[in-house]
Amino acid sequence: MKYIIALDGGNTQIKAVLFDLRGEEINKVLVENDVIVKGECRELNMLAFWEKAAAAVYALMAEGPARPEDIVGIGLTGSPEGLWAVGHDGKPVGNAILGIDGRAREEAAYVREKTPGMGKLIHRNLGCPVNAGSPLMILRWLRKNRLDQYRRIKVALMAKDWLRYCMTGRMVTDFSDGVAAFLRFPTGRIPSQMLTVLELRDAVEKLPGVLDATVIAGRLGEDAADQMGLAAGIPVAVGAMDMVSAALGVGAIDRGDVAVILGKAPAAMTVHEREICDPTRYWQHFLCHVHDDCALELMATLDIAANIEWALKELTGSVDYALADQLVEQAAPGSGGVVFLPYLSTQRERVVRAPKNATGCFFGMTEATTKQEMLRAVYESVAYALRDISMDARSVKQIRLSDGAAAGGLLPRIIADVMDATVAVASGSAFAAKGAAMTCGIGLGIYQNCEDAVKRCCGAAHQYQPRPKPIYQSGFMLYRDLRRTFGDLWQERERMMRQMERT
Repeated sequence: MKYIIALDGGNTQIKAVLFDLRGEEINKVLVENDVIVKGECRELNMLAFWEKAAAAVYALMAEGPARPEDIVGIGLTGSPEGLWAVGHDGKPVGNAILGIDGRAREEAAYVREKTPGMGKLIHRNLGCPVNAGSPLMILRWLRKNRLDQYRRIKVALMAKDWLRYCMTGRMVTDFSDGVAAFLRFPTGRIPSQMLTVLELRDAVEKLPGVLDATVIAGRLGEDAADQMGLAAGIPVAVGAMDMVSAALGVGAIDRGDVAVILGKAPAAMTVHEREICDPTRYWQHFLCHVHDDCALELMATLDIAANIEWALKELTGSVDYALADQLVEQAAPGSGGVVFLPYLSTQRERVVRAPKNATGCFFGMTEATTKQEMLRAVYESVAYALRDISMDARSVKQIRLSDGAAAGGLLPRIIADVMDATVAVASGSAFAAKGAAMTCGIGLGIYQNCEDAVKRCCGAAHQYQPRPKPIYQSGFMLYRDLRRTFGDLWQERERMMRQMERT
């Protein structure tokens, strides 16, 4: 039997996953990264990162059942943003600065808030906003604060690109990472005017070449093969950033598909035709899809699992989803008029519809309110939030939900009813890695294209057809009105919290 290995280089964890050619996850090895934390600094030793990735693959191969001669390709994905700088000597220029690093916060605030025209120029070029972890902002920060380090940079890479370089010696990126970082959406051309305005005109020389994610970038070198327990010469694909790769991994490739990814890097994304995506709509966030002529609109990173797990712990004492489903079923749709705002962790989320100071709360409780109604309100709020961030819910054809504890039972049923769309719960767990394996398989000719890869690899564990209920329309309207009304109240609460910190 033949297999593909997928490497997912995350900020805090590396995954090495073995897939067969039907997309079945055979085995995986997880290795924790040693993130360097000092104040707002979040860095990784680049050589240690590569050694951990190689060791993860070595351990994966040691566990079987695959032998080195059974591996036909290596797929790659990883966390977006950050800066993985390689010098003219081919060695790392310092540590990798991660996308969760905060030292360029003032640079990001300057272009977004103090000079909003500059922020709009960036969005108009990249198709997305910048933050403290964006490569452009990190490069600006380095240029101002560590000029010598900035000058030593030959190529600015992403996490997956660094791994590929270690394996093949090839320094390239793909359109999903490249465009979101520093290239024009959706063409991938160099935005010279934008770089000049950012005082980064000389950074043009530091940008890597850009290839389609499905291209085979090179072959595994002998030294890397020895470290990984593999045979030299194995094809290594370009790959895509983790969110884009996960969208492919759950099978979201058709226009109108919505990919909802649970887990440590949650996201909700809608598939559009690239030609209709307008980067001058500054409230939208576009990413290049692996699928030809398609783009993904990143609607939010609402942490669905975190909200549900909090409710289970507080209301039932344990995270028991089977018990939760039993309790939710005991409450009628509409939750007795109780509505929950699921904004428990907006500081680490790109929630389009809610401000960063938003907080969660229950609304509409009375002395008659039951625990079952409160829990159901949390479930319904997840569906309301997904509908709220969808610019046009009527255009949603199908929701592809990643599997996991939170995706089982009644939650996908409620989402289907509220969204009036089919919900397909994808089978598997490591969806970004699965997308990387599929991308590699396309490059190898194992799959003809994305449609063929999805058809052969992305089966649904469960599928739910919508059963619209008028009460959900009323519940959603109330939810949306509450979200809008609470803006001033959240600001008042923020002022109160600052006052409490001073006393």
